[in-house]
Amino acid sequence: MKPTALVLLFLNMFFHTQGLLPPKFQWKTIDFAWEGNRREAAVASGDYIPENNMPAGIARWRDKVFITIPRWKNGVPSSLNYVYLNGSQSQPLHPYPSWNEGFVSEKSHKVTTNSTVVSAFRIFIDKCDRLWAVDNGVADMSRELRQITEPAILIFDLKKNVLIHRYVIDDEVLRDSTVLTSIVVDIAGKNCEDSFAYIPDMGSNALLVYSLRMKDVWRIENHFFHFDPHEGVYRVGGVDFYWSDGISSAVLIPSKKGSGHSYLYFHPTSSRKLFRMSTKLLRDRNVPRENIFSGVEVVGDRGEKSQATAIDYDHGNNVLFYTQLSKNGVSCWSVDQPLTPENVPLIISDCTILEFPNDIKVDHDSNLWILSNRQSRFLYESMDFDQINFRVLTAPTTTILQGTACEKVSSLDRVLSFIKKKDK
Repeated sequence: MKPTALVLLFLNMFFHTQGLLPPKFQWKTIDFAWEGNRREAAVASGDYIPENNMPAGIARWRDKVFITIPRWKNGVPSSLNYVYLNGSQSQPLHPYPSWNEGFVSEKSHKVTTNSTVVSAFRIFIDKCDRLWAVDNGVADMSRELRQITEPAILIFDLKKNVLIHRYVIDDEVLRDSTVLTSIVVDIAGKNCEDSFAYIPDMGSNALLVYSLRMKDVWRIENHFFHFDPHEGVYRVGGVDFYWSDGISSAVLIPSKKGSGHSYLYFHPTSSRKLFRMSTKLLRDRNVPRENIFSGVEVVGDRGEKSQATAIDYDHGNNVLFYTQLSKNGVSCWSVDQPLTPENVPLIISDCTILEFPNDIKVDHDSNLWILSNRQSRFLYESMDFDQINFRVLTAPTTTILQGTACEKVSSLDRVLSFIKKKDK
């Protein structure tokens, strides 16, 4: 490689790394914006154990950045929280929508308000300024599982900071192994009530579909929702582990045919493949079972060690972003290109800053948000709480994509590139 090319390669890598540095937010341990002497009382009672709080999900709306803390262990006072966009780098978390509604005591056997989210992983903010959360309703998931409330879908009005809808998920669509890891929302018409929520059930390899207008939920099963046994081995942060996690994340991409339907792109965590289904099938509660089995398309293969917990779509650039667990980074794929390993480059990677990238989101202003949390250490070994463990990074998607294989190229640039190739 020529010296000039080496310099350009270094500058490109430096630019993309520095474009996300320093982290927007970072913490050694998670603390909360306590009221009065509640912190001391919570520590004394075991309602708050700082070392047991691990953030897992992220979403931005206006001046707030929402951060979820699943109840993997005991001592988590609030699962759905937010920080202020322009606040300090290590600011405490605020329970949402308020302390009284967000707080759950270790002694709780039920919730005292419908607005309480007991344990959520990833959340979704739609274009109607609503926050959607799917609550598993459980505490101490990694030890002695305790069911505090029924699994439910909650919708908040972000402008008013109030719950506008709560739907308890029917037992008939759940299984003993159910783990509801994320939610993505499809607004099917001009009315915000015409919404469908798609909820991956990672634990029992299924997809739940919820119609807001019909107030009804149904379960869809397909063999592509299961994990690939060849892709269940991980090594992240020096920790070896095995996961048999099925479908865990999904994203909607509009159909180019103008049919009024979108495609739901999805993947199991322990897999290297991407799949898709038309929402025309998913929205129909009575669609024949054989249509569901034949309706899944294999989009392509990302390549070796490309297991991903989360995925999101940038409409402006027509690009999908993936977390890359085994590579401590993020990759991209231009939807206009075939999905092959060559077209899914690793565009950001850092073994410290991005150790275990758990969630990824593109906000309504086309900024990419990444949350890393060292989850493998948290669950299987031990954390060093004298170090920074949890980070939130952000940058405009155009900045991150610049110079990569996923960068949007104009028609003029494409023609000029073709001419240059012919001249060589």
